Amino acid sequence: LHPALGAEIEGLEPQVPLPGETVRTLREAFDEYSVLVFRDLDIDEDFQRYLVFTLVGEEPPAERQEHLHRNGPMLVSNKEEGGAAPYGRLLYHCDTMWAENPQQIISLYGVKVEQPTAPTMFVSMGEGYDTMDDELRERVQGLEARHGQLEGGYPNRGGDDDVIDAAFDESRSTVTPVLHRHPRTGRPMLYVSQQCTIDIEGLPQEENEELLEELFEHLYADERVLAHEWRQGDLVIWD
Repeated sequence: LHPALGAEIEGLEPQVPLPGETVRTLREAFDEYSVLVFRDLDIDEDFQRYLVFTLVGEEPPAERQEHLHRNGPMLVSNKEEGGAAPYGRLLYHCDTMWAENPQQIISLYGVKVEQPTAPTMFVSMGEGYDTMDDELRERVQGLEARHGQLEGGYPNRGGDDDVIDAAFDESRSTVTPVLHRHPRTGRPMLYVSQQCTIDIEGLPQEENEELLEELFEHLYADERVLAHEWRQGDLVIWD
């Protein structure tokens, strides 16, 4: 779908379990392309859950963690009661980047999608690392960044009123190398994100923001972005 990331998978027959050769092909594609798109699927939550865990080589746990705080799956909806309907713009982020063990994989399925829709934008941190120039890579070599939410929210680096400000009950953060390695594949990554990275440790505030902005301009350059335009029946799974 893009030189840096993303692949559309055709011909998948939803079944549990999937044939071994199908599983191997899908895992290889996921590790190589990071974003998998399946069009026109008619599936339920159980198959979605099975496929997501299968792609990272795990058995779905018996207890549904995603149901602990709600009845049924999380819905991104402006119609269903309790649905998460983000009116505004989300900054680039990695969900649970603040956690000691961040989520490996996330998926969304288009239960009901009416046009026009807002696209979901993806970039590859691996591609971000691969395309850094030597001078920028040398400047961040050995530096560590803190990611998370402090004083109940994320840093708002959007610079406009359309950016959604999230609020949380508690502060959470973790520290990783700016040049991090993917925990499953070992691929080097430029591991920062516009929404979740609080600061680079040990730098004065002004220098910190200037360096982060330079990293974000590189990572989120227009030519590195994959935009997914949603249709009903889409299943999108990303690393």
